[in-house]
Amino acid sequence: MKKVFVFLFVLLSLIAISSTTIVVHYHRFDGNYNGWNLWIWPMKPVAMDGKSYAFTEKDDFGVVAKIVLDMDLEQVGIIVRLNEWQAKDVAKDRFIDIKDGKAEVWILQGVEEIYTKKPDTKPRVFFAAAKASNIIEAYLTNAIDTKTFKGVKVTVDGKEKKVSKIEKADPTDLSKTNYIKIVLETPLTEDDFRKDVKLLIEGFSPSTVYMLDILDNLYFDGKLGYIYSKDSTLFRTWSPVSKTAQVLLYKNGEDKKPYKVVNMTYVGNGVWEAKVDGDLDGIFYKYRFESYGKVRETVDYYSKAVYKNSLKSAVVDLSKTNPKDWKNDTRPYMEALEDAIIYEIHIADMTGLDNSGVKNKATYLGLVEENTTGPGGVTTGLSHLVELGVTHVHILPMFDFYTGDEENKDFEKSYNWGYDPYLFTVPEGRYSTDPKNPYTRIFEVKKMVQKLHEKGIRVILDMVFPHTFGIGQLSAFDQTVPYYFYRLDKTGAYLNESGCGNVIATERPMMRKYVIDTLLYWINEYHVDGFRFDQMGLMDKKTMLSLEKKIHAIDPTIILYGEPWGGWGAPIRFGKSDVANTHIAAFNDEFRDALRGSVFNEKVKGFLMGAIGKETRVKRGVVGSIHYDSRIKSFASDPEETINYVACHDNHTLWDKNALAAKYDKKYKWTDEMLKNSQKLAGAILLTSQGIPFIHAGQDFARTKKFNENSYNAPISINGLDYQRKYEYLDVFEYYKGLINLRKQHPAFRMTTAEEIKKHLKILSSRKRRVVSFIIHDNARNDTWKDILVIYNGNVNSIEYDLPEGNWNLVVNGETAGTKVIKTVSGKLVLEGISAYVLYKNE
Repeated sequence: MKKVFVFLFVLLSLIAISSTTIVVHYHRFDGNYNGWNLWIWPMKPVAMDGKSYAFTEKDDFGVVAKIVLDMDLEQVGIIVRLNEWQAKDVAKDRFIDIKDGKAEVWILQGVEEIYTKKPDTKPRVFFAAAKASNIIEAYLTNAIDTKTFKGVKVTVDGKEKKVSKIEKADPTDLSKTNYIKIVLETPLTEDDFRKDVKLLIEGFSPSTVYMLDILDNLYFDGKLGYIYSKDSTLFRTWSPVSKTAQVLLYKNGEDKKPYKVVNMTYVGNGVWEAKVDGDLDGIFYKYRFESYGKVRETVDYYSKAVYKNSLKSAVVDLSKTNPKDWKNDTRPYMEALEDAIIYEIHIADMTGLDNSGVKNKATYLGLVEENTTGPGGVTTGLSHLVELGVTHVHILPMFDFYTGDEENKDFEKSYNWGYDPYLFTVPEGRYSTDPKNPYTRIFEVKKMVQKLHEKGIRVILDMVFPHTFGIGQLSAFDQTVPYYFYRLDKTGAYLNESGCGNVIATERPMMRKYVIDTLLYWINEYHVDGFRFDQMGLMDKKTMLSLEKKIHAIDPTIILYGEPWGGWGAPIRFGKSDVANTHIAAFNDEFRDALRGSVFNEKVKGFLMGAIGKETRVKRGVVGSIHYDSRIKSFASDPEETINYVACHDNHTLWDKNALAAKYDKKYKWTDEMLKNSQKLAGAILLTSQGIPFIHAGQDFARTKKFNENSYNAPISINGLDYQRKYEYLDVFEYYKGLINLRKQHPAFRMTTAEEIKKHLKILSSRKRRVVSFIIHDNARNDTWKDILVIYNGNVNSIEYDLPEGNWNLVVNGETAGTKVIKTVSGKLVLEGISAYVLYKNE
């Protein structure tokens, strides 16, 4: 009987429903609450998806929301937002701690702190920033008349610094404004930056003045991070706003308390240093900064090595991370950037599924296991890359990113593309065989690069400089120098140009230095051969030109390219109109859309599926997007500046896009064979056009993601390369393989200047719609074939084509691609529907 009561008690406990009640009071100084609401999500003990909640009541503070959640929570995340993410009141994710199932908080417009007691609602300074040595700009909750108002003081560690005048910060504004400029009689000094600078305005709460643009003058050109030797290690960091700085040393990655705390010395130009004697190889460390009245602890944003999940930075003797013969590792030979054939991969995707036949699945080492096979004996992983014949792999972010647990190897439950940066100079641990060991991931990445180089394949890293995963406590940059490394608006809110909650200010000299230092580090330490820049359009032009100059001084064949756009509606600083004559390439979205149709509307077809009116844009892509004539012209001054692609990790795979578009086609009933033809035609166009071809991994065997168009955190079963698919679509793979061999064997498809293209490439006119054809004549780029004829048929049905005069050797048709002659033809040629043809003659 006792057991029965115990069972019933346990059962009732299990079915009892606990709840959490949260009361949120919100005050806006402008009194406008229209459209403002809350986004709340469970955080502890388990993080879950969020939901929107409305303010339903009013009180003397402002508006009130009462939220009851049917679960027992310890913490929730909270965002005050306008409508459906039109704006955030404060950009940072904030959190509310729950006690005994209840919490009541007060939130002030534009104020980061969440109060547990009702705060004062008198006027405040939203944000005050030192823009120059004698200029402070401030954004206030309430307007003042700059012509008559006199009650403004600035103090430095309590001592008044006289104000010369108050002006409107925006010259177009009225004199009565809440955005003001304070001009000081004497400038703030470098010593002042590390003190408490306060803005005191009569009738307003006191405010901290943050050092922003003023810090740009404290540029330091030396080495930052740790500088190791067996006898001692020098720690050096840039934090010009800190009153004090310390290095915290730990024996183990899990240690809560440091075994030693070392005070750092300010040596000028924003730099703090501490020298620690002895051999610190294998020791972990963090920094502790005191600035703006707070103490912050953080890992080193210049970290070279870390413990799992970046809990601590690590000192390592990098010479111990080099694989055997690392000093002899060299880049595969490459004459010109146009010789690149890029294949975009993700470390886990390449080997993550069981049918990859790889032992170390979803790892750096797994990518370079040799002689692996899958269903039907098809090659997989490294062998697949080698068989296909590509010259470069573009690897999705493999620097240290924030999301996920590095020890969790279940990629069915914990997968991410990696576009949420934390530390840019450290390899991501989840692809390592031992993420706890700081040496392992470094060694394994070097081993991966070395093996790829041995196989004739260069390595491109996908870099995500426009934003970080988080800000404040979630950013080593913000913890080191609050606000400086990010773009802010006049209210102090983080700009969201990236669509990811923040945007890095690459135009700041010390951020520009960091970007360039990071790239040079990957080149010199890891021997990487190129970089792809995510949302490159958000990076400033000076930074892009500076990094190009420094990188190409090392090796002019290191490839640089990126997305010439940012988030929705973001101002573009380095877009397609900026890449001409820079030796930096841009993704060619015009060519992409002409071929596949809209990436945003699955119904809209492209040239590959018989869409009309795409011929001119296809021709622009064919000539490398140079200024070919008055109509066929685009953004590039040189073919090396265009990345020609039809698919990448973003949006639907090419196969999925075409399959979806086919469902809406009222004229034709698309078969699997027809879709394969479209897949083949895409490869043929990319690999016979001038410029740099880019292939999405698996595009060569009709990769599907089961119609998931944004698989950034989908399971590996969705994202992984399914080599069963390669076996089933082996003819598509063989076709791409043949095209790649054709391109590599014949430099006419890889001309290196606009002048050369205009001299040797002639676009042919056609009376038939959906047909693009051209001749590359007179042994272009010393090709062994004198004249090469290329024809693309975008018609669903077969058509008859009048060949130019002479006997032509056919090497590519709708079924076969390569360099071997299929047959010799003259006069007329029947073009199968959705197909490409390549022919040559040496007469």
